[in-house]
Amino acid sequence: MDASSEQLNLRFPTPSSPPVSIVPHPAVHPGFTHESTKAVLDCLKDNHKRFHIFFNERGFHNHCSHHLLAIYAMGASPEVIRAAYETHVAYQRPAFPSTETTEAKDSVIITESNWKDYLGDERYYQAYVAFFSRLLLSGMDNALQSVMHDYVFSTNANLVPGKSGKKPLMLSRFHTAVLHPLIHAGYGAEFGLPGLAAEGLAQTAIHGTDAPAIFTHEFFGASSSSTSGLVSMLSSLSVFGTPGAKPGVQQDVHALSILARASKEAAFEPQNLGLPLPREQLAQCIDLVVERGGPKLLEYIDEWAKTVVPDASVLKKKFEEIIWMNTVIYAVAGWGGRKKCDDETHRFNGDFFYMHLVTSALMMAPLLNSVSANNAVLLLRTYFIFSLVLYLGRGRPALPVGSFYASAAPYPSVPGPAAPTAKATLEPSATPNPWLPIVQSTLVHPNEHLCKAQRALMHFAQCLGGVEAGAFAECGLEGAEHLDGTLFARAAALTADRLGWMREGEEQRAWDFNGFF
Repeated sequence: MDASSEQLNLRFPTPSSPPVSIVPHPAVHPGFTHESTKAVLDCLKDNHKRFHIFFNERGFHNHCSHHLLAIYAMGASPEVIRAAYETHVAYQRPAFPSTETTEAKDSVIITESNWKDYLGDERYYQAYVAFFSRLLLSGMDNALQSVMHDYVFSTNANLVPGKSGKKPLMLSRFHTAVLHPLIHAGYGAEFGLPGLAAEGLAQTAIHGTDAPAIFTHEFFGASSSSTSGLVSMLSSLSVFGTPGAKPGVQQDVHALSILARASKEAAFEPQNLGLPLPREQLAQCIDLVVERGGPKLLEYIDEWAKTVVPDASVLKKKFEEIIWMNTVIYAVAGWGGRKKCDDETHRFNGDFFYMHLVTSALMMAPLLNSVSANNAVLLLRTYFIFSLVLYLGRGRPALPVGSFYASAAPYPSVPGPAAPTAKATLEPSATPNPWLPIVQSTLVHPNEHLCKAQRALMHFAQCLGGVEAGAFAECGLEGAEHLDGTLFARAAALTADRLGWMREGEEQRAWDFNGFF
């Protein structure tokens, strides 16, 4: 990317967080220093200038910024940060100019008047980065909030076609590809890095769309002159009304209650949704589930979404519900479906796609604090839809909460010989804090998703670890009376086991891709 040193410094200033308006921000833990900050910024600038957002022709994502910022926030040393970056440099795809053809010499310049003309085309990633960087550094008040409104949430960014005649549907693009654009922009929001936020918005622009039928005029509170089929049915559901409208008295419903009922709904059995798909067609999963789930799926969505209103306390509560839901999907389903994992130990099915429900939930926090209340409603509603649909799309596994709590320990069993202790040491001394050995092992593990998942689970424990058993007894999940704030430590311990305690001598293992069929 053709960016000067001065431009890079503006795009990647010293990390800072936006004010907390709705939910607590993820913490930056002790261990960060001036030198580690310099190391992470140097690497982020180098990545921004040298590499494309896809590291291959199949659209696989460049994750290095996520990896570096996650371990930086967990206290990694400068040396570890630079070592982590080198693991990514080895296979990244070089950035290339955004030109109309491979023979053209002049790069395309994205502007406010033509930005819809190149959507869905990865050749214009660099041009979109330059465009969004310019907007975010224009000096306007609340620049990220304004830019995200204009280019992600507004009716213009979603429903008004460009010269191709197609609707831009930017809110759909923001959630596609297992939520990667959302995650990337979230890191930019969390650390106050305009260049990274611009990368996330550019990534949004070059992705395709998922579940376009969801994103109607009614969803955004506008009027439509004609509807048909699924779109016509959508307009009768209250979720597709104006986000800022003041509803009447609504009976609250917890996301876990919706999840419990969806897990038993006959209409959502995999065979009734046309699942499973061949691995090469997994990208079509979201569209397929929305189409086959039809009115029944949208009734479930509507029941929860209509309780999400632009009030800070409600938004915080509803976000916490999604944290519980997504962690239960990842951890409890992963434990219950452990016999279907790729690993010979069959201890935990660490589903690659469900893991993204955890890592993306962490990034929802800075995004919710960075957008207006009305746009936070749209964000939460859309995120809930994609989370529930992804649960159904991977096989709708059982959620045996009671059995999970009977088996999955809240403290990790760290492999290797126990360290010697003095006679008067308090017992039990092996793992007096469950998170410290997990953090130490995670920081030097080369898998770029592990650190994001463990950091997310640690933050959730920080916010919700004090929730006592019985709080969710009425949600309808089997054994839900046991569900408490230790869920996150149990999930983290299983995750460490699945990926391998490499610092402690175990071989590296990987995420699971089989699903739960």
